Amino acid sequence: MTVEHEARPAARGRHTLQRSIAWYLRQLSRLMNVLTDEELERLIPLLSERTFKPRQLLFSAGDPPERVYLVLKGRVKIYQVAENGKEIILDVVGKGGVVGDMAIVEDNERTACAQAIDDTVAASISWEDFSHLLHSSPRLGFAMAELMARRLAGMQRTFMNLVSKPVSARLADTLLNRQEGGLIQLGLTHQELAQTIGTSRETVTALLSRFVTLGAIAPVGDGYRVADEDLLDDIANGEIAVSPRHPVSPAASPAAT
Repeated sequence: MTVEHEARPAARGRHTLQRSIAWYLRQLSRLMNVLTDEELERLIPLLSERTFKPRQLLFSAGDPPERVYLVLKGRVKIYQVAENGKEIILDVVGKGGVVGDMAIVEDNERTACAQAIDDTVAASISWEDFSHLLHSSPRLGFAMAELMARRLAGMQRTFMNLVSKPVSARLADTLLNRQEGGLIQLGLTHQELAQTIGTSRETVTALLSRFVTLGAIAPVGDGYRVADEDLLDDIANGEIAVSPRHPVSPAASPAAT
């Protein structure tokens, strides 16, 4: 009788803990909101916490897909290494984002690397368990398809920009994509931003200064404010060429267009 009475509070305690974790996951990630309470309760015991130091790899290109990660804290960059050895950042995943899900469309091996930018904490699940969950939850499968479509579209945009736009247009495009309500929170160092658009840190620093001088953006706190969105759009579309080393030519200046 005593054992039975002791077991009931323990079971209630585990159930309360699971409900707390489920609530937190739903608050953290929109992806978790598509799961039913029952699906989420089955998922939670399959998760394990992993911590990563800055610059620590979660996985490398060529690795077999073993785990999927939900970022609880910190940031992770997804990148590929070009033939010349330079890194090209494809995506930066922050709190609430998923890393490793692209294995769905990869042919049994990773096509990119994932590396922690900051001290990072993630909830991890084996690829086998994640695959089983995908097959058993149509809602999750649909949500993952939407997520991957957005990610693939972003990667395609990155590669198209690299081959078709000058560096000033690539930077302006990146700033516009990162702005919310007129504020641009970079969340990246100038070196990391340079790796996102395929240039050097010095070029990014010089161009940001030039954009400020032109009045396209204004520094605020740890980011920028969009001061002239039309001008920044024109730069992003390549209608106004901005050199990191030379002033904008009169023919290309806003006043002359």
